[in-house]
Amino acid sequence: MKTKISVALILLAAVVAGIWYWQQDDTQTHGHAAYAHTEAILACGPRPAGSDGLQCAHSYISKELAQHGWSTMSQTFERDTPIGKRTFINLIARYQPSDLSSLDELKQLPTRGILSAHLDSKLIPGIPDFLGADDAASACALIIELAANLARNHPKLAKQLELVFFDGEEAFNENIDLSIGDGLYGSRAYAITLYDRNPKPSFGIVLDMVGHKNLQIAVPADSPPELYASMMRSAKLHGEDQRFGKASTGIIDDHYYLNKAGVPTIDIIGAGFSDSHWWHQQGDDMDLISAQSLDISYHVTMTMLEELLTKD
Repeated sequence: MKTKISVALILLAAVVAGIWYWQQDDTQTHGHAAYAHTEAILACGPRPAGSDGLQCAHSYISKELAQHGWSTMSQTFERDTPIGKRTFINLIARYQPSDLSSLDELKQLPTRGILSAHLDSKLIPGIPDFLGADDAASACALIIELAANLARNHPKLAKQLELVFFDGEEAFNENIDLSIGDGLYGSRAYAITLYDRNPKPSFGIVLDMVGHKNLQIAVPADSPPELYASMMRSAKLHGEDQRFGKASTGIIDDHYYLNKAGVPTIDIIGAGFSDSHWWHQQGDDMDLISAQSLDISYHVTMTMLEELLTKD
């Protein structure tokens, strides 16, 4: 009898363990998908402006989005930089138009919100193979997963959203310098398209450094209050509000020019990134990335989008 009971208990424990494992794994389904997309983007190699790696990443993202009904187009432009003239390419996506062929056509599509991240990786002396796993391949990967699930589960909301993968966020000098226009090349060029849109998008979300282990987020101190409140509501709903907060100062990032163009935009960005051991260092690779962190960022961002895209 003891043997039968022991066997039964072992089987029961195995079933319970299996259910627990499945539930744990299922809660991070989106994080694992975004993790895989991050790996695929990094497999393209470094992604500075004009590189083969960036072209490869554009191709990968476009193909992945196309599987879910998103069309993509390029916004190509040339700018002077501290190292000479460079050509930059933003990748823009919309859900279910038959084709996107021009910026004028893009402007005619109703747009409620913008979801964006920068795709380029920084040119760093001494680190020729710098990949920028969290800065910001992981954010671009997360957008792919968000776009796929919006198309699958919320197609009406997907039609109201514009996706933008910025080129040239990174400066060619050590840091972004607005006084000479070094850095934010892509978001500045894209923001110009927002000035004559009627109506303008109601909000923007920029994702940057949202996949690192032990995730902590600190949005700029001057973030639009309504968007900060939306983020905190979403984080609290998912029991992750301790990971999200506000920096003590402003931050210069891709949200800057979108706000100047009249589209309230929040920059959901890793806390204290400039003091980390990996920012613009060799350690910004796949070892830094966490499927759990990406899953948290996915759920908070998706809940924000559901709220903001249905708001009266």
